[in-house]
Amino acid sequence: MIRKLFIISINVLVLALFWANYKEQQSNSESEKIEQWAKNNQIKVDKSTKAQKFTIDFDEKEWNLLKQKLSLTRFFTSLKDVPSFDFGFDPDYARELVEYWGNKFDWKSQVEYLNSYPQFRISINDTIIHYVHYTTNPTAEKRINILLLDGWPGAFFGFYKAIDFMEKNYKDICFDIVVPSIPGYHFSTPLNKIHNPVETSLLFDALMRYLFGELAHYYIHGEDWGSIIATTVPQLYPTRVSGIHITMPITSESNILNNICSLLLPYVPSLFLSDQELKHEFSSRFSIKSKLWKFWDEFGYFHLQATRPDTVGHGLTDSPVGLMAYILEKYSSWTFERLNKISGSKDGGLEFFNKDDLLTVCTLYWMTNSITSSMRYYANSFNAMLEFRKQNLDFFSLSVSQTVPVGVQMNLNDIFVTPFWFIKSRYLGLIQYKIVEQGGHFAAFQNPELTVKCLVDFITQVEYKI
Repeated sequence: MIRKLFIISINVLVLALFWANYKEQQSNSESEKIEQWAKNNQIKVDKSTKAQKFTIDFDEKEWNLLKQKLSLTRFFTSLKDVPSFDFGFDPDYARELVEYWGNKFDWKSQVEYLNSYPQFRISINDTIIHYVHYTTNPTAEKRINILLLDGWPGAFFGFYKAIDFMEKNYKDICFDIVVPSIPGYHFSTPLNKIHNPVETSLLFDALMRYLFGELAHYYIHGEDWGSIIATTVPQLYPTRVSGIHITMPITSESNILNNICSLLLPYVPSLFLSDQELKHEFSSRFSIKSKLWKFWDEFGYFHLQATRPDTVGHGLTDSPVGLMAYILEKYSSWTFERLNKISGSKDGGLEFFNKDDLLTVCTLYWMTNSITSSMRYYANSFNAMLEFRKQNLDFFSLSVSQTVPVGVQMNLNDIFVTPFWFIKSRYLGLIQYKIVEQGGHFAAFQNPELTVKCLVDFITQVEYKI
C-alpha cells in the first residue's frame, strides 16, 4: 500500500512539475504586464504638497461621552455549561473590562504615549495618509529606510515598542522608519471611496518616494494586511524594494502543484517538511482538512467583512462594548493556535498583553470612528481581486520576483502556519525562514524584541550578503 502510494505520488509530482514549468513561463508574462500596469498607474509625487505635523488631541467631551455609553451597557448572562470564550468573548470578562475601561483606564495618558513619536498627515492622490516618521540613531553611518505595516484590527502604535528596541539595541544603524495607517484606519480618515491593497501599495510607495526621493530604496516589514501590501509593492516596483519581511505569507490558491502537494502532505510529510516543521506538526496543521476546519471555526468575521461590513458597522460604531468584544476576541483567538488553550480561561489569554494597550487599540477605533471603514477593506480587497483577474492582473496569486529578498517570521501560534516549501513557490527570493515558538498573529505588538531581531537579522543578511 505504501509503495503504491509512493509511486502515485511520484507520478503526480512529475505531472505537477510540468504544469508548474508552464505556469512559470506564464507568470513571467504576467509579471511584465503588471510592471507595465504599475508604470502606467504610478502616483506622481508632488513635492510642493507639504505634510502636516499631526498631534492627537485629548477630546474630553468625546471621552466623557464614551464613558457615559459604557455606563449604560446592557449585558447578557453567560452559560453555565459552556466554558468561557468557547462562544466568543466571555460576557463575565466583558463586564470586568468595561468597569476598568470606564473608571480606571487613563486615556489622557495614553494620548500622551501615542504622541511620543512624531506624526504627520498628507493627502496623496486625494487620499489622507496618517503616518509616524522617526529616525533612530541619526549619526550612525549605516542608514536603512524601512516601512512598517500592520493590519486589522491593529494600530500604528503597535510598533512603538519595536521602534524603541531597535533604537536602543542597534546603535550602529540609523533606521529611518515610516509607520503609516492604512486608508480607512484611525487617522487615515475620513475615507469615502473604495480602497484595496493594490491602491494602498501605490500610495505607500508614493509616500516613501515623497520622503526619501525617487531613487530611494526601502525595506518593508508587514503583518496581517501589511504582509499582503508588502507582497504587492515589489510586484509593482521590484527594483525599488530592498527586501520584504512578513509574518503572513499568502500562497497561491491557483497553484496546481501546491494544491496537489497539500493533498499528499499528510501521507508523505517528510517529502515536504523539515525536521523542525515535522516536530511542530505542520503536516496536520497545513492539511486541507485542517484548513477547512479553521475557515469554518475562525473565519466568520472574514465572511461578514468581505460581504456586509456596513451591517456589522452599525452595531460596532454605536456600542463601545460591542466594538471591544469584537476586536479583543481576535487578540485572544489569534494569539493561540489551539483554542483549547484558552477554553475556560477567565480572560481568554489576554493576560499575555498589557490591558491598557488593548484598550488603547479599542479607544482609537472608537474615537476615530474608523471600525466600519477598516472592515470595508475586506470587501474592497475581495472585489478588487475579482476585477483584476478579469483584466489578467492576478496580484493576489502572482509570485514575487527572485530579485527581491524575502524573510518570513512564521509564528507558531498564529491562525495558520505555512511550510517553507510552499512559501518558496511564490516568494522566489526567500532567504530567511524562522519559526517562532512563542509568537502569535500580532507579532510586534505581542513580542517586539523577538520580531525586531528576526527583522534586523534579515536586513543584515541582505545588506552584507551573509
